[in-house]
Amino acid sequence: MMKHVGFAAAHWGMLIWAMLIASSFLAAAQVSQTIDPILLTGLRLLFSALMFLPLLLLNNTSPISIRGLLAHAVLGLLLATYFGSLFEALRYTSAVSTATLYTLVPLMTLFFEAFLLPNPSLKTRLLPMLVAAIGALMLTLKGSVPGQLPALYPVLVFGAGCLAMALYSPLSQRFKTSALKGRDPVAMTFWNMLFGALFLLVFCLFSGGWRSGLQLSMLDLGWLVYLALFGTLATFWLLHRAIGVIAPSTVISYVYLNTLFVTVLHWFWLRQQPMASEIIGATLVGVGMLALVVSSRSGKTATA
Repeated sequence: MMKHVGFAAAHWGMLIWAMLIASSFLAAAQVSQTIDPILLTGLRLLFSALMFLPLLLLNNTSPISIRGLLAHAVLGLLLATYFGSLFEALRYTSAVSTATLYTLVPLMTLFFEAFLLPNPSLKTRLLPMLVAAIGALMLTLKGSVPGQLPALYPVLVFGAGCLAMALYSPLSQRFKTSALKGRDPVAMTFWNMLFGALFLLVFCLFSGGWRSGLQLSMLDLGWLVYLALFGTLATFWLLHRAIGVIAPSTVISYVYLNTLFVTVLHWFWLRQQPMASEIIGATLVGVGMLALVVSSRSGKTATA
């Protein structure tokens, strides 16, 4: 029998999600940059899906319809776009720049949610998100060295990936009322990641990117397994666990806490002295996120 996830449990899960996301940006930057980013992403999603397969079999879920498979394929394509853009952007900018740019996703999610899942409470979330987003922008608009803006190419590439991720949560919840009705977080995570992996690996076959896989070292594989387990599998299970309990834009707003975690990790990891703009930005993110969580009052439950 499936257990239900309460409001507080969903928020605690998303707090862990933010910590895992923060560490995944730094871990992704450790993988060799000579290897095709699309191949890396495909392997990461494939490893994650395979790790989830035993849970899927134990849950003994009902068969999926053709409509359900198509819905999973669309969501998998969004995942493929996001992860592929992350690895590509990391070739040209720092892990901190990509991580902080990702914090703009909640505002994008709120925009998509207004069209896919209209709700009067959307207005109450706008101001806290704007406060946190301003703080995130203060952290984003800096390059790898103090005072330098990030290059345009990685911003555009990862910006497209962020749009895909912003669409993921509201579209996923929309599908749960139709083609994917009754699907639990385990099944949602497995099929979405499997389709995402297939899209990317098939692309690598045609592009020739698979050849760079011969350069993978044991250390690279170790980082990929870490990313598959903690940066992908765990985070997407926690994400689907919270969707339905908390509104999609509030769920994804936990990336604002990710900004705090990843910036602090950057200070300690690289031992860089915090700049005034970083401290102000981090404070705004914290205040905005606190206001958003306090104002959220959904009492729904979801299955885990």
